Amino acid sequence: MSSAVSTRTPTGVLELAVEQVLASVRPAALGDPVVGARRAEESLRDALRDAGPVEDNIALQHALACAEAACEHLKYCEIQEARTLLTAARGQLVLAHERA
Repeated sequence: MSSAVSTRTPTGVLELAVEQVLASVRPAALGDPVVGARRAEESLRDALRDAGPVEDNIALQHALACAEAACEHLKYCEIQEARTLLTAARGQLVLAHERA
């Protein structure tokens, strides 16, 4: 993760959390998938709360929706589905930066 990402913006908060959660739920990083999924879910939910309200940035709204859906999959230890949604969120965050 680049240190140039500002975590003071909703986009930055979510981007940092998505990158950290994606890294934490890699198959090689998961010792106990249930514990790892729960920790990842908590971390992502905290970031979603910290991201705050979203204004007109549709890409950021989509990224938030993907991250929220990923939380639901993590809740049920559906790691692959969560990773797919987090990857989609990352793509939307790239677009959100362009539109900010």
